[in-house]
Order: sequence, then structure tokens, then C-alpha cells
Amino acid sequence: MNGTVRLDVDFDLCARDGLCARECPFGLIEVDAEGLPSLRRAAEKMCIGCGHCVAICPRAALSLNGVSARSLQAVERHALPEPESVTLLLKSRRSIRAYKPDPLDRREIEALLNVARFAPSAVNAQPVHWAASLDPARTRELAGMTVDWMRSVPDMPYKGWITAWDQGQDKILHGAPHVVLAHAPKNARWAQVDCATAMAWMEILAAANGFGTCWAGIFTRAAQQWTPLKTALNLPEGHVVQGGLMLGRPAVRYSRVPERHPLRLQWL
Repeated sequence: MNGTVRLDVDFDLCARDGLCARECPFGLIEVDAEGLPSLRRAAEKMCIGCGHCVAICPRAALSLNGVSARSLQAVERHALPEPESVTLLLKSRRSIRAYKPDPLDRREIEALLNVARFAPSAVNAQPVHWAASLDPARTRELAGMTVDWMRSVPDMPYKGWITAWDQGQDKILHGAPHVVLAHAPKNARWAQVDCATAMAWMEILAAANGFGTCWAGIFTRAAQQWTPLKTALNLPEGHVVQGGLMLGRPAVRYSRVPERHPLRLQWL
């Protein structure tokens, strides 16, 4: 975080428990003899604005850069899902390659992304930006541009995809009404990891809402290499697509969790 960093303390509310100082990732908060917190001088250069100091305070006694704890959503423990429910959701999520033609509402897509933006990012840089197609016809147009890129690749390694497209079968985005892209500035240090993490959060929430997703790897590669497609996406200058997800209402439902390789674990 650049610029002035300000930590305001409501002395009447402060419990003087030192939680904010203990949980600051870079040790930028100190407490005085009375247990009241204040920022160290190093905070001007080192604070990443993660908000842990405000979020950890059970009495909402702190404000960071003018944002009061009382304005933030409270964590109601009783509202959180049981571990068994989360476990089943994660294990039962499937890559969907058959979609109903009717699109999602703009607000449904925005709701997914408004949660995905809370995914962790390296040093809280939050480099992830989003682009999404709303019209299924536009989504198919973008898939067609991917096929154009395939035709341009020497030695035709994508002949099967091209043949399927020419026969009316979309093996690029599988008829999904939407494609959602995560992109970031090319100079962002951990852009690929941060974008992948945010997309994973989005697809899990999509599954919880009954939507279908599938990682659009071949489309992502085209979006990184094919100039006509990059032009069509019209991303900010210097941004690179780091990943994409097909999105829509699934035309199929899975009834079982398929087996996977046994856990491969090495204790250190």
C-alpha cells in the first residue's frame, strides 16, 4: 500500500487485548504500556492494507484508513456450513461440458465475482481483473476466433477441434453461454497464481449455486497468443489473460463422486 496509512482506535471500545498487534503480518502495530495499539513508522512503506487488524478486533474498536470495523460484514459462526457439507461440495464439483442454452442473468455472474474478489492474493496485491461474455452469441463468436487461431498453428495439432467445429460441434467452450476470464497486468508478480485462486473460488461458488463451469484452457492459450482475439477482448493495455472458465446452467447432473488417485503425501 502506498501513501498515508492511518489506524484510528476507539479507546472506549478497545479491549487492550493486543490481538491486532499479534495478527499483523508484518508486525506493524505496537501497543503501549496501557495496551493501546498504534502504528509503527514502518507501516508507511510496509502496510499491505490486508485489514487483518480491523477484522480480528471483536469489539470493532479499530478503523484502517477511514474504514471502520463497524461498517464491515460480521462473521456469524452459526451461519457457516458444516465441514461435511463443504467436503461434499468440493468432491462433487464436476467439469461441465453440456450446458442449457438459456444464459445467466448479469446479476448472477456479478454475484459470483463479487465473492471471488475476496480470494487471497500474494501480499494482498489484488491484481485480478475480470472480463465476461454476457450474450451467448458473443461467446460463440469468441470460440470461433479460437478456432481461427488453431488453423494458424503449424502442423495442425488441433485438427480434431477444428474438424468438430466445422461439423457444428463446439469443443472449445462446449456451448456454454458465458466465458469468464481472469486477467492481470503482465508485470504483476504472482498474477497466474492469484488469478487461478480467484477462479477456483468462483467455480466452487458457482457449483454451490447449481451452475456449471469448466476450465477453458485452450481458449486461454488462444487469448494469450492470437492477436485478433486479444483485440476482440479489449482488455486494458498490458493485461494478460491468465485463465478462463466456461459458465452456464448444466444440462446434466452427476449422481456420484468418481474415484481419484490415492493421497500422495510426504511428511516433512
